[in-house]
Amino acid sequence: MVLITTLLFIQWLAGLIVWLLILSVIIEWLLHFNILNPQQYIVSVLSDFLYKMTTPILRPIRMHVPSYNGLDFSPLIAIFALFILDNLINIIIMNI
Repeated sequence: MVLITTLLFIQWLAGLIVWLLILSVIIEWLLHFNILNPQQYIVSVLSDFLYKMTTPILRPIRMHVPSYNGLDFSPLIAIFALFILDNLINIIIMNI
């Protein structure tokens, strides 16, 4: 029972990280295209929070996968890896 609870928590955490990565990419695009003003307090706080939450996940990927023509594929790779982790946890839970 503890194993299943732990696996479900890891699965929930992976889902949360995926959403943080998606929000981070959206905020970065909106800031890059000047749709959001980085001088606004809430935008500044939100972008800083998302940067601090996603950088530890993306930094190791960025060391091994360089950007291509200014496009950063590290969030996409991280989301793909988290989806694989989610599927592996589902397989483990089904086999218990």
